[in-house]
Amino acid sequence: MAASNAHRLFHASGSLLVLTYHRVLPRDFGELDIVEPGMFVFEDTFESHLALLNRDFEVVDLATWVSRAGAGEDLPKRACAITFDDGWHDNHEFAFPLLQRFSTRATIFLVAGMAGTSRQFWPERLARLVRASEHKSPYLRNHAGRWLTDLVSREKASLGTASPERISALIQRAKRWKDEEIHHYIDVIEKSGYSPMHKGADILNWRQLSEMIDSGLVSVGSHTLDHKRLGGGLDIEEVDRQVCGSYRLIEQNTGSAPKLFCYPNGDVSKQAAERVQTQYIGACTTADGWNRSDCDPYALRRVTLHEGNSGTIRSFKARISGLV
Repeated sequence: MAASNAHRLFHASGSLLVLTYHRVLPRDFGELDIVEPGMFVFEDTFESHLALLNRDFEVVDLATWVSRAGAGEDLPKRACAITFDDGWHDNHEFAFPLLQRFSTRATIFLVAGMAGTSRQFWPERLARLVRASEHKSPYLRNHAGRWLTDLVSREKASLGTASPERISALIQRAKRWKDEEIHHYIDVIEKSGYSPMHKGADILNWRQLSEMIDSGLVSVGSHTLDHKRLGGGLDIEEVDRQVCGSYRLIEQNTGSAPKLFCYPNGDVSKQAAERVQTQYIGACTTADGWNRSDCDPYALRRVTLHEGNSGTIRSFKARISGLV
C-alpha cells in the first residue's frame, strides 16, 4: 500500500490519532542551537500538517472524544487530536495563529507551576550552560562542575561547541539523576559566578492562555506543577502536589477545571496513576500508536512529531500511518 494513502486506511473506524508537539518555531529562531532536535517543528511544517489533517481527518477536542468514547456515543470515523506538551511561549506566538487560520482544536498540557514565571526547564538550562561554557572556567572546579564535565566527556561532546544532537544526548544521559538533583547541580554552577544570559520567558503566561481558551480552539490540561517525572521515588504528598496541585492552579487561573493529564517523560507510578484517576477523565502517555474506541482513557497513545521525522509531507504521512 502506498505511504501516501496508508494514514487513511490502516486503522479501524472510530480510531483516534493523538499527535504530540512541543514547540513551533520560525526557521530564523535565535536559540535554535540549544533546542533539542526532537522538540520542534518549523512554522511552515506545522502549517502543512494542519492542511493535511483538516483534509483527511476530523480534528477533535481530545477531552470531548474521551467523554464520548466512555459514554458509548458515536465517534468520528477517523479522528485526530492535537496536543502540545509543556506550554511553551511559542505555542501562542507561532502555533496559535495557525490554529486560528485552520479553525483547529488543540490541547496544551501545561506545566502549571511555571506559567507566568521566568523559570526554565532543566534541559534548556543545561543546554544554555553547555553552549556558553569553556573548560577552564572557575565554576567548573566544584562538585557540580565536575558533574557537568563528566557528563559532557562521557558523551564525547565539547563544552561551548556541542551540536544540538550532542546536547540532546547529554540531556538523555542526565535523566539518570532526579529532577531536583539536576537543578541543584546547575544552581551551584550558576551561583559560583556564571549564569547564561537568557531574555524572556520560556513558558506561557495566564493572559496568553486565557486568550487561547477564549478563542474556543484551545483547551488546557495538566502536565504537573513542575514537570517532575512521576515514576518511583516520589512520596505521596509530592505526587498529590504535582497531580492535584496543578489541577487546582489551572482551575484557579482559567476558571475551568482541566479534564486531562499528561505524564512528563511518560513516567508513571501506581500512586500517580491512582491520583490522576481521581481528578481527570483521561491521561496521555508517551506510548506510540493510535487509540481504539475501547482504549483505556488513562493510557492514551500518541504519535510524537518533530522536524526530523515529519519535516516533509511524505515523512509526516508515513509517521502518522505507523510506517516509521
